Amino acid sequence: MQAGSGASRLFKHLLLPALVLIFLPARVPSKSQADRGETPQRWEVSINLKTVGDYRLDEGGPVFAGRYSFTICWSGWLEKEDQDYLLYRIDSRLLDWKAEETASLTENSGFLTAEDFRERPAFSLKYIIRDGEDLCLDFIVDPMAVPQARAENGFPLLLPSSEQNGQRESQISYNAHVTKGSNRVEFPESAIYAGPMSRTFTWEWKYQEWVPQEGRTVLTSQSHTVEVGLSITPHVSPPKRAGL
Repeated sequence: MQAGSGASRLFKHLLLPALVLIFLPARVPSKSQADRGETPQRWEVSINLKTVGDYRLDEGGPVFAGRYSFTICWSGWLEKEDQDYLLYRIDSRLLDWKAEETASLTENSGFLTAEDFRERPAFSLKYIIRDGEDLCLDFIVDPMAVPQARAENGFPLLLPSSEQNGQRESQISYNAHVTKGSNRVEFPESAIYAGPMSRTFTWEWKYQEWVPQEGRTVLTSQSHTVEVGLSITPHVSPPKRAGL
C-alpha cells in the first residue's frame, strides 16, 4: 500500500505542539481473537534505534574523516477508532550522541567533537502503512551535511531510514545500498491483538561515490550499522489525554 494512493487510503497527519496523529484504516480482529477477552483499543509503541557510522572525504591530499554513534528513543501509542488507527507521538529523544571529525590539511589539522557539530540527528516517523497482512513503518533520520568543518563543498551524510521511506528526497537510493540484513520494519497486524510484541531489526549500509569538485574529482564514502527495537503492548482501556 502506497502513501497517498486512493486504494490504500492513508489520511493526512496532524501536527500539534506535543502530538502527531497518523490515520490508517484498521481491520476488525477475527472472532477467535475477540473471544479471548476484551479486544485491545490502544497499544503502547516504543522504538529504540541505535546506529554507528563513519564517513570520509578524500581530496587526494587533504582528508576529512568522521565517526559517530547515537540512540534515538521514540514513544507513543496506537489507538483504534472505528475502522481506523490513530498513531500518536508522545516523545522522541536523541541519546548517547557521540561524534568526532578530523581534518588532515596541508598546513594544519583540525578536530571536532559532537559539541562542535552544527547539526544533530533528527528522527521522524512519517506513516504506518499496510502491505497485505502486515503493517510497515515509514521513518527516517534526517541527513546531515559533512564535513562539519567545511560549510562548502560537502556532501549529504545519509542516516538510517526504513525500506518504506527509502530516502525518497535523496539522489541516492538508500534501499539499494543495504549490504546486509533488511531495513524493512514490519509486523503482522494480527500480532498486536495477540499480546505484547517485541521485534528487532538490523542492517548494514554502505555507499561511496566519486564527485566532481572545483575541477577535480574527490572520493566520498559513508557507512553505518543499525539496530531497531520495536515493542508494542496492547491495552483494553482508552488512553488518558490529560496534559497532552
